[in-house]
Order: sequence, then C-alpha cells, then structure tokens
Amino acid sequence: MTITEPANSASCPVCGGGFARLRRAWLSRCGGCGVLRSDLEIQIPERPTEAALDEELRAAGLEGTRTINNERLLDAVRGLAPAGARLLDVGSGPGFLLSDAAALGFAAEGVEPDANTVGAARARGASVRHGYFPAALGEGEQFDVIVFNDVLEHIPDLAGAFAACAAHLKPGGVLCLNCPDRRGFFYRTAVILDRLGIGGPLDRLWQKDLPSPHIWYFTPDNLAQAAARHGFAPVRQVRLETLELRGLWSRIRYVKDQPLLMSLAAFAFSVATYPLAKILPSDAVACLFRKS
Repeated sequence: MTITEPANSASCPVCGGGFARLRRAWLSRCGGCGVLRSDLEIQIPERPTEAALDEELRAAGLEGTRTINNERLLDAVRGLAPAGARLLDVGSGPGFLLSDAAALGFAAEGVEPDANTVGAARARGASVRHGYFPAALGEGEQFDVIVFNDVLEHIPDLAGAFAACAAHLKPGGVLCLNCPDRRGFFYRTAVILDRLGIGGPLDRLWQKDLPSPHIWYFTPDNLAQAAARHGFAPVRQVRLETLELRGLWSRIRYVKDQPLLMSLAAFAFSVATYPLAKILPSDAVACLFRKS
C-alpha cells in the first residue's frame, strides 16, 4: 500500500467504528474512538514543480521548534535502540531529522515521495530514497527503528502503514510516531473558531489545499489502539513543543498564497498565547512502541 491509495471509507482503522460527517463536507469523526478523518485530496509531485510552499521560509520557520523536538524524540529513541541502530525516517522531507540522527550515531536513511524536497535532503548529505513507504524498500529489508515525524497523519492507508512497519522492523524494534494531537490547545482553539464561522485556522491545521494535507487527527490513545492491532506495545510518550517564537513569522508565511491579514492574525494570536501553550496540552506528542 502507498500514501496515494484512498482511505478506508467503510470503517475506522483504529477501532472498527463508523464515521459521520462533522461540520465540513470533507471532515468526519469515528463514533467509536473519536479519531478524525478528512477526504482532502493528496497531490504530491513526482517531479520537481513550482511548489505551493516556500521551502526556505519553511525551513527557517520550523528550525527552532524542530531542533528542540528532534532532540527530545531522538533522545527517547536512543534509550530504546541499540548503538548504531539502523533508523528509517518515513517522509523524511529536507532531511533535518536524518542529519540529527546521524550526528548521534544512528545509521539513518529516509524515504520521501515529494520530488521538491528529495534534492534538498540529498544536498544536506542525507541518504534518501525517492518514493513511497513501503514500496521504496527492498523485500525483507528491516530496521531497528522506524520514525514517522509529522507524517503518519498524511497517510490514507493507516492499517497498511502499521502492517508495513511490523514487516520492516526487526523483533523488538522501535516505532516512533510524532503526530498532531487533537486535544492540543491550538487545535481546540481552531475548532471553537470554526464553530463561530472562522474556518481559516482549522483549514491551516489540516493543511487544506496543500499538496499533502492531513488525513487523520489522533490522540495518543488512538495511536496505541491502532498499533496494538499490529503487535506493538506502548513504551513511552514524549511531549513536544507546538511552536517557538524564533522563526514564527517565517513559519506562518511559508504557504505562498496565504492572505497577509490572516498571517498577521495568526502571528498576534500565537505570540499572545505563547505562555499558555507551554503549560496547556501540547498539539504534538511522540508515542514510542516496541514490536512484540
């Protein structure tokens, strides 16, 4: 299975429940476990194109948050994996996590379907295969660690992704899932605004109209339930930071066509609520599992 295949419309891949529409024509919620699913279209370019995102602004805007989160995530993984562990970063993007992992002694490599970012990752010296997970891997190829760093929520075939991880992880291997948490402060705020008729923030969090929108929004309990179906046991959770003030304007503006007024409003809100975001539930949690 690949990221381009449609999500299962009949039942929830987490609990087997049914979905019902939730305010938007493209959004639905499972009545059993509450997992959220979108029907947004994925249009990842197979060849370099004029991108909807300014990758330089994106890299600058995410650097502060990414540096903190990668350090926390890799520190947790390093405590569970053998020295020199072979690590696969699925959807490795420009290769930031790969570079950080290599610096810590991991044998790190990535898989990335977006042609616009593969070149940037390779220019950083990262080992990246251009393609989809798991199709880009060799039959029987296995790793000590598989990481989805803000990626699993973009994959329609959730059950297929977990099954592929079970097949490509060594016995006792570590699966690390960093996914947005629908209980987080910013997501809950966006939902309230959407109910008041202000839909822009919710659209942005789902990355609507971008090449790789979100298909899912989970909680850690959702991830644990889905992972257990494929033989994974939870071992640890790590709170990650949602945003840092350094680079915030670049992060907001990396979507090229976003209206300036919306950007200014997002910037002002983020700065004003920054202290709250540090103590209220985070919008990002890394969940680590071990293959039985």
